[in-house]
Amino acid sequence: MKSIHPNFLTLTLAGLLSAASASVLAQPTAEAAPAVSAPAPASGAPSFQSVDSNKDGKISLAEFKALGGNEQVFAQIDANQDKSLSQDEFAKLG
Repeated sequence: MKSIHPNFLTLTLAGLLSAASASVLAQPTAEAAPAVSAPAPASGAPSFQSVDSNKDGKISLAEFKALGGNEQVFAQIDANQDKSLSQDEFAKLG
């Protein structure tokens, strides 16, 4: 009986594992965060100036939460960790 070529076997197993992983990752979990946890500045989304309600040139956590964002997302996009979002940091939401 002929043996299976090792490269063929490796590629087949890699394909099966990739398909299985994609299937598992595509299924929602109970711990999954809500689909809309942060506002996404896209067409029709609020501009930086409209979110900056006190017009101080930065977005505070309170202003971000008023838009529908949460603390975890705020902390992730606050690159310099100054507890406020600059216009560049806010733009990275999209």
